[in-house]
Amino acid sequence: MFSIPLYFILVLYFIFLAIFFVFSAANVYHVYSTGTFTIPSLTITTLVSAFCVFVLFITFTNLIAINWSTSILFFGPAGVISFQ
Repeated sequence: MFSIPLYFILVLYFIFLAIFFVFSAANVYHVYSTGTFTIPSLTITTLVSAFCVFVLFITFTNLIAINWSTSILFFGPAGVISFQ
């Protein structure tokens, strides 16, 4: 039986976001540096960026309501995963 705090998942999420933004910046840099900046690439890049901003907005509005000091108990009584 062991438990981890819920904010551990939040830290993992922020690490994922940092890696995602690095790859997004590398993508935009690659489009500009290779001269493949066309209307279709601009459209797709803009749509993907707008969708990512929308998902981040929805995510952050939902993250506000969570109590991050809650623990997740693994393999507790009856071998189930529960929140304490």
